[in-house]
Amino acid sequence: MAKESKRFYLYLRKRAGKPPLWYAKFRCEDGTISSPVCSEKESRSAAEAWAWERLLSSEKVKARKPRVRTFAEWAAPWWLFETCPYIREKIAGGFSMSRTYARIRRSYLTHHLVPTFGKIPLTQLCPKDFRDYKMRLLAEGELSPASINRILGTARVMFNYAVEMGELETNPVAPVHELKETPAVRGILTLEELGALLNPAAFESVWHGEPRHFAMNLLAASTGMRLGECQALQVRYFHPEYIEVLHSWDDRYGLSAPKWNSTRVVPIPSRTSAAIAALLAVKRWGEPESEDVVFWGQDRRTPITKTAILKQFKAALARIGISEEARKGRVLLFHGYRHLFNTLVRGTVPDEQLRRVTGHKGIAMSDRYDHPGAEHLADVKAEQEKLFALK
Repeated sequence: MAKESKRFYLYLRKRAGKPPLWYAKFRCEDGTISSPVCSEKESRSAAEAWAWERLLSSEKVKARKPRVRTFAEWAAPWWLFETCPYIREKIAGGFSMSRTYARIRRSYLTHHLVPTFGKIPLTQLCPKDFRDYKMRLLAEGELSPASINRILGTARVMFNYAVEMGELETNPVAPVHELKETPAVRGILTLEELGALLNPAAFESVWHGEPRHFAMNLLAASTGMRLGECQALQVRYFHPEYIEVLHSWDDRYGLSAPKWNSTRVVPIPSRTSAAIAALLAVKRWGEPESEDVVFWGQDRRTPITKTAILKQFKAALARIGISEEARKGRVLLFHGYRHLFNTLVRGTVPDEQLRRVTGHKGIAMSDRYDHPGAEHLADVKAEQEKLFALK
């Protein structure tokens, strides 16, 4: 009976004109006592057996039913490149997923989403939670609309996957609208500035005779290659007339596929080809080997760091009269070479051919990189020939 007293209590309730029945009160998990439940039994032993059977049956149901995880528990493996089920499935399906992308998403998760929603059971999250969260972040004013959108976008991807896997019935972020973004328009150099930066005499006056930085900037300007693609260029993929773009470089993770897996063949003008050939002729590590990077850094397999490249880029702009304040005001970035190349070439060749060179996925992206209002559109073909010998 001692055991009985801990789990349930039996008592007899009389009935008019009928035999009395045994009732039971059960002790709940939180220590409270339940309402009385009739056992429909007339003997105490039968009632006691019924009560134990009821308890055991209830515990079996609880054992079969998994505990609802909190958002933090469920999100624990997310965006970890080696273990995240979403990333593993995407890569297995042939999609490109960079470690940098995963690291940034993981940062949004750990620094913003988990501190806010971590203790809430996954199934209890609703659209109002994320709509209120969006408006709170906006009111605080510490994050831009673009950053808030990226945070919510991270959660949206995660919950979409949860719905696909049957863990949730609906995505609580799906009805939450993005904030309007007003990003600064990236600027591009004028043809006069480009000439001052990369004309033959600029090798000494602007770049102080540093062949790697001069050649890399010339390559980016004359091909529209991304910075990481320039860093990743290996000797075996450089040819006098063209370059094979098969990799990108990340200073943290090393070689990977280009963005959107946009491997391609990119023609190069004679001046760019000559600048790279001259760089290889330096033989910094002896005779060049096929897997050497063209723009070497600390060793023959590691390129110049992004930090060093951007530092020299800004210094070179300052030497042609574009101060750091002016550069920031005009939003002149290394990536602006890609915009400039698209602007200069678009219209002189079919868009489809241009996209094969730049690796853009569609006309919308080409439109984004085009700067039709720039003053240097006049006589594009003649300027290309003069600056890059681009046929």
